Amino acid sequence: MSKASPPSEASPPRGQPIRRRFRLRRRLRDSAAESPAARPSDEFAARPFSTAVNDDPFPDDVLASAGKPPPPNVAAIRRPARGFYLLPNAFTTGGLFAGFYAVVMAMNGEFGTAAIAIFVAMLLDTLDGRVARLTNTQSAFGEQYDSLADMVSFGLAPALIMYAWALQSMDKLGWIAAFIYVAGAALRLARFNTNIGVVDKRFFQGLPSPAAAALVVGLVWVATDLRENEWITATGRDLRWLAWFVTVYAGVTMVTNVPFYSFKDLNLRRAVPFIFILLLVAGFVLISSDPPTMLFTLFVIYGGSGYVLWLWRYWSGKPLTASARKTEEAGGPIAAGSPRPEATPAAGSGAAPEGRAAPAEPGGIRPTATVNLPPMVDPPAPSGPAPAPPARGDDNAS
Repeated sequence: MSKASPPSEASPPRGQPIRRRFRLRRRLRDSAAESPAARPSDEFAARPFSTAVNDDPFPDDVLASAGKPPPPNVAAIRRPARGFYLLPNAFTTGGLFAGFYAVVMAMNGEFGTAAIAIFVAMLLDTLDGRVARLTNTQSAFGEQYDSLADMVSFGLAPALIMYAWALQSMDKLGWIAAFIYVAGAALRLARFNTNIGVVDKRFFQGLPSPAAAALVVGLVWVATDLRENEWITATGRDLRWLAWFVTVYAGVTMVTNVPFYSFKDLNLRRAVPFIFILLLVAGFVLISSDPPTMLFTLFVIYGGSGYVLWLWRYWSGKPLTASARKTEEAGGPIAAGSPRPEATPAAGSGAAPEGRAAPAEPGGIRPTATVNLPPMVDPPAPSGPAPAPPARGDDNAS
């Protein structure tokens, strides 16, 4: 009686291939985070796991090449991180809430509270960027989120506060002035995002949107505070033309090329004389004595400092805009139609050696220079007999 033959490899037990492939798939997933060469391909990961014996979700060619580097045209399985940094975005969200709260307070007639909320949004907007840089949590999402929050807190909210306080009584001229401010804030933020790395970091190109918002709501806050303390009796309707001028001035100045000092070149980690500490204490005392008047005065001075700086640059012959610093450092632009100076290569200037083409200029124009090439000389004829050709299989012999 013959013995039963053992099961062949072509017909394994019913549950064994599935268990074996499941273990292999788990090992591949564990090794994907350790070795980039052992990561399976997208085609392998996209196949759903099946319990059917005949439905093989893992072909032999994929299993055989699982331990080898994937082909160049197959992307490795690495899902991008979908989380967001909490700390800087929390400050941005706080600024966004402050802007929304200011609009609500303006609708309820609490204009002083609405102005304070805008100044709180300014403080939070200053902190979110510094916190992101200190904690190394910058991200593209945070930049876009901050721009949208600034548009609400420093673009839409101040215009609505000013319109509800004084401009509403001017009918068409009132909402036109409010829209000029909103459009100027939107254009200012869009230009700031696109001109990063182009303008001089020491100056802003146009009035910054937080300073413009402080200029607009500062007038509302100081007038409301003086009226509550019975220093004046004028209402927002009585000051509508002053409010109209301040709103239009802030909106137009945001989109100009007038340079405003950014204070970004101040090194806060450097030791300073003791007099600066005394000035800081005096500043806190003055602001706390009368916050509406002092803050509004500071931002009025800052709002006019750009034009003073522009006039000083005009009379000094310096570049008038903040984006002209790199052009000045590069030697100034070349006028259209003027002949280009001929470059004379000097020692160590990186000129092209003989036998090579001269490098192209920044505009993509290759200068017409004569390059001296060595004369063509025929090689000498061999004097002895010609060598025999190598035998087959000795082509790579040296």
